[in-house]
Amino acid sequence: MNIIEVLSMEKPVLENEIGRILKISRAAVRKQINTLKQAGYTIKSSSDGYTLIKDVDLFNEYEIESKLKKQLSVCKTVKYYKELPSTQTAVKKLAEKDFREGFVVVAGKQTNGYGRIRREWSSNDGGLWFSMLLKPSIHPKETPKLALLLSIALNRTLEKNYGVSSKIKWPNDVLVLDKKIAGILVEMSAKQDITNWVVAGVGININNNLPKDLEGFAVSLKTILKKRVDISGLLAAFLMEFENLYIAFWKKGFKQFYDEYNDKMAYRNKPVTIDVGYGIISGINLGIDEEGKLVIKTSNGFEKIISGTLRELKK
Repeated sequence: MNIIEVLSMEKPVLENEIGRILKISRAAVRKQINTLKQAGYTIKSSSDGYTLIKDVDLFNEYEIESKLKKQLSVCKTVKYYKELPSTQTAVKKLAEKDFREGFVVVAGKQTNGYGRIRREWSSNDGGLWFSMLLKPSIHPKETPKLALLLSIALNRTLEKNYGVSSKIKWPNDVLVLDKKIAGILVEMSAKQDITNWVVAGVGININNNLPKDLEGFAVSLKTILKKRVDISGLLAAFLMEFENLYIAFWKKGFKQFYDEYNDKMAYRNKPVTIDVGYGIISGINLGIDEEGKLVIKTSNGFEKIISGTLRELKK
């Protein structure tokens, strides 16, 4: 239990009671109270004790930690910044300095966020922009499966916690109402048959206002639910969901998630085009195989694709 959880009790809490629960001195309690106030919390003090005034828009490390329902074994450290050029760039620098697995960097706003093929990613205040450092003991050719795993984790998070049904657009987007609500980016460092590290970035439109030119293609969770969403709570729910999937992936590989991914796949059994970098492949999207490769039925047979940009082929 931390001080946020203690102050979130239904009634005011006396200083000595906070100290007893957290096993710290009264001076340490006052210091933590002042730190919280500096972080933007409203805390009322009376003869009955301290009372925390809730604010759904507060987003910081304290809030994230307080929303976690269990101690995470992988993503143990979450570092929040009000603004960064890019969480992906920040975590890659940490990876190069040999930081441990599970370090998560979150930004309230990105000024130079990017997605696949270095495409610009609008990352205004109110969205959830974060990257995590992973060090899976897998062959480099297996790393694209992590993007699929992250997609499943986000799909589950939205459905379980917000009742929002989403579809996964291979390989790295999550759609709601056929509009993009989230994007995923996986970058890695490898040497021969060894994966040194993987940096997985996730961007989710939550309470942020979308640029006019994206309104027909993207959507925010606030627009869908017609209310503001607790960003810290969503991140905590996602990290818990992802950790369960990641540990299962360690133990038994991706095959166990094959059916679930295909059930949630956008444009499955529909005509699509895939830009694979060296050309365009057109055909019927049959979903992924048990190795996580996209299977396309073309006029010349079947193609299995590891990466590319998928688009629905509309009539």
